[in-house]
Amino acid sequence: MATAKQPAEKLTTMVFLKPFSRYSRGDRAGFPADKAKQLEERKIAIPSHKAKEAAAAKAAGAEKPAKGTEGADKV
Repeated sequence: MATAKQPAEKLTTMVFLKPFSRYSRGDRAGFPADKAKQLEERKIAIPSHKAKEAAAAKAAGAEKPAKGTEGADKV
């Protein structure tokens, strides 16, 4: 008799902002929704789609001059 496979639980891909357990900053790993929510609340990791948005926003802001250099002499 064949057994039916149970559907796998959906995992949320998280990007780590700082070291945690065996993970380093920048590592990616999948977690169940409840664990992913805990990691995000504790500011240890963020979902990968938010990490992509943050990286895109940071890259767009790279065109601005450094803060505090408005009156600096430009050579």
